[in-house]
Amino acid sequence: MRKNAAFSRSSLLASIPALVLLLLCAVLAAFFGQKQLALVLMFVFLLTGASRLWAVLAVRHVSVTVTGAARGMFPGEETQLELTVHNGKFLPLVWLELFFPLAQNLCLTPEESRKPDDWEVNGLEEAHASTERVGEKRCSFLLWYETAHLHARWHANRRGVYSSAGWRLRTGDGFGLTQIECPLPREEARSFAVYPRLVAVRPELFLRNLWNADTGTRGVMEDPTVIRSTRDYMSTDSLKHINWRLAARGLPLSVNVYEDILPKSVHFIFDGESFSGTVPHAQELEDALSILASEMIRLDEAQVRCGLSLCRGRGGEAVNLFAVSSTTEDLLCALAAYEPAEPVRDTDGIKIVDQLPVFDAAPMIQAARSVGRFYYIAYSADCLPGRTLLTRQLDPTCASVLTYRDGKPFGEYETICLCSLKEENHGA
Repeated sequence: MRKNAAFSRSSLLASIPALVLLLLCAVLAAFFGQKQLALVLMFVFLLTGASRLWAVLAVRHVSVTVTGAARGMFPGEETQLELTVHNGKFLPLVWLELFFPLAQNLCLTPEESRKPDDWEVNGLEEAHASTERVGEKRCSFLLWYETAHLHARWHANRRGVYSSAGWRLRTGDGFGLTQIECPLPREEARSFAVYPRLVAVRPELFLRNLWNADTGTRGVMEDPTVIRSTRDYMSTDSLKHINWRLAARGLPLSVNVYEDILPKSVHFIFDGESFSGTVPHAQELEDALSILASEMIRLDEAQVRCGLSLCRGRGGEAVNLFAVSSTTEDLLCALAAYEPAEPVRDTDGIKIVDQLPVFDAAPMIQAARSVGRFYYIAYSADCLPGRTLLTRQLDPTCASVLTYRDGKPFGEYETICLCSLKEENHGA
């Protein structure tokens, strides 16, 4: 593990210019007959040279494997990472430290954390990491070809995504003159999602158009184009299920058994840009995402499939996740990673342009036949004029609008206040 190694926090004596200068001075002292000075300079040269060589060799063939912990978690939960450190060489490690830069929003923090040192701040700013806290895990001594198993407990604080791509390994010599650090291989990095916080919600709004409560089939329907098998006719069977072709041949009456298909899905369209007004509504955005994530969980428990579309944010691309190919975990991970695009501001920091959301609309329109109903989520009805996806491409007969601030009507669309879906607001 020598790639991109850096000699941070090392003594100046162990630097290449200092080593060259020491060797030159030792040679000059010997040339002019200053034997004692030459011996001292040569001793310092050998000591610092051995220190630097020791550090370079120490960081080689050290591997760190991260296991354990779920892909995602909710705020307030804790998880434990298993860190396996293997020293794959004969040279032992006197000390070793794993350094964990944290996300700017501190969505996930380790139990062992500290305020960064002054010399670490610049590097953290360049990596767009938090300058408030950093994590670390230390291993005092690792013998040749030894494997150490370390445990690190992490706490989920708020919505966000954290990657271990910035983790660094630090080690050095036993003299304390040289410290070397290098990043862990990016191909071994893991990402952890902290989902939006869950709140108590009511899913009846989304179920009423999808579930056939009278028949008790819980929304499961028959596909009349796919016959799975046939069976003997019973007096309780519907006449439309009789296989008339077999009856015309004089065979006993039989009925077709059709393939069951799942109910149509619910597809959420989240307009995050509508929460970025003249004064950004960051708290309201988080609350809206919490309601949305909670509804997805409730609908999944009710065996209703969900899809999700997000407008283009800081990630650069719009997101489309359809129920036929995505799991609830995929949807929650997308919500955890979503951040609205940065608003355009003037030199005084005042927002000068109201950005319209950019959706990848074509796949949504193509999938409309398999979607039971679209739900467009925005901050308020006042933000909706100019949203071409809503005003020109989605039919009011298959789409509803959920506004966070109020349930003020918009055009011919069914409009509901998003906050009214909370249990605490039921009947208020």
